[in-house]
Amino acid sequence: MDNSQHNYTAHAFYKNLPNGRCSGTLSIENGRISFIGGEQKLAIPIEGSEFKLGGASNRLVFISHPDWPELSYYTSDRSILNDPLLIDHPTIAVQLSHAKRKRTTNHIIFIVVSLLFIASPFSLYFAIDPMAAMIARQVPADWEQTLAKRALKQYQLESTFMPDKQAELLLKPLTSPLLAALPDKRYDFHFSISLDEEVNAFALPGGYIVIHSGLILKADSAEELLGVVAHEIAHVTEQHGLRNMISASGTFIIIDAFLGDMTGLLAVIAEAAPLLINQSYSRQFEADADEKGVVLLKAANINPQGLHQFFKKIQEEEKKRLSQVTDDENHALIQQSLALLSSHPTTSDRIDQLKLLTQADSASFRNLDKEFDKLKQAVQQFVTHTSSDITTDEN
Repeated sequence: MDNSQHNYTAHAFYKNLPNGRCSGTLSIENGRISFIGGEQKLAIPIEGSEFKLGGASNRLVFISHPDWPELSYYTSDRSILNDPLLIDHPTIAVQLSHAKRKRTTNHIIFIVVSLLFIASPFSLYFAIDPMAAMIARQVPADWEQTLAKRALKQYQLESTFMPDKQAELLLKPLTSPLLAALPDKRYDFHFSISLDEEVNAFALPGGYIVIHSGLILKADSAEELLGVVAHEIAHVTEQHGLRNMISASGTFIIIDAFLGDMTGLLAVIAEAAPLLINQSYSRQFEADADEKGVVLLKAANINPQGLHQFFKKIQEEEKKRLSQVTDDENHALIQQSLALLSSHPTTSDRIDQLKLLTQADSASFRNLDKEFDKLKQAVQQFVTHTSSDITTDEN
C-alpha cells in the first residue's frame, strides 16, 4: 500500500469553525482524510466516507461521513478521484468510479448536444423538452412555490380575490378527493377564487391554482368544475409551466443546468415569473394534462365525463354566440369572455379524444352536489356584492 501523503486544496464546513467554514488542505494518509486550515485540524476515516460530485457542472468533489454529519469537505481538485490511497478501499473505489463515469457522461452529453446545436438546430429542438423535464425535477418544490407567489402577487395587484379562508372552506370539500388521490405528494396545493367573468382557471408552479368566478358560475355540476381543476392540477404535477420557462431560457443555459449548473437558469426564470400568468401550453402539454387529469378524476372516484361535457358545452356556446355577430371587434370580445378556449384550445380532435378518455363505466361516483351548490351560491354573492361595491365607489 502507498503510505505517502497526498494533499489537495480544499474547504471545510463545520459548526465550530469561524463563520462555519475554512480554507485549507486535505491530506489522505494513515486511513484518514485530514483537513488543516490555519490552526484548525479535522479528520474523518476513509472507510465509510461518501464522495459526490456537485457544484457548477459537477466541478467539485464533496466528501462527508455519516458518523460526522456536521462536518464536510469539498475540493475543486478532481485528481482526488484517482488517489491510490482512496482506491485501495473497495467501497470508496466504487464511489470514485461512479463519480468519474458521471463526469465523463456529462462531458459526452455536452459535446453531443453542442454538436447537435451546431449541426442541426432542428434535431436540438426535439431534445430541449426532455432536457427541460429532467431539469425541472431538480428544482426544489419550495423554490417553485416562491416563484408562483411572486407571479401571484403581481396578479393580485390588478384583481379582486375572495378572502382566502372563505375560498378554502368552500373549495376544500370539492378538491380534497383529488388531492388525496395524487400518488406524488410533492406539492402543497393552494386554491384561490378571483373575481373574473372569464370562464377560465390557471395553474402556477408549486401548487397554486386560481379559479375565475366565471368558471364556477358557468359550470352546472361539481364534475364539470373538478374536471377543469384536475386538468390544472396535472399542469402543476407535470411541471408544464416550469418546463415552458426552462425551454425558453436559452440553449446554453439549459445545457449548463442539465450538467449541474442551475445558477443561470434560476436567475432567468426568477426574472420571468410574471409571464407565468398569461402563458399558453403546447398541444402536447394540453393533451398530457387532459390524460393525467382524467386519471386523477377516476382515482378520486369523480365522474370524468364532466371535463369532456364542459369543454363541449363551452365550445358550442362560443360557436352559437359567434354566429350572432358580424364584426371582428365583437368576435374578439366573445372569445375573450370564453378564455378557457384560448388558453386550453378545444379542437374537435381534442374533444373527441376527451370523450374516449372519459368514458365512464357503471361505477358509482361521488355525489358532491351539495358542496358544489354551496360554492356556487357563495361565489354568486361574492360577485354581486363586489360588483355593487365597485359601482358605488365609481359613483
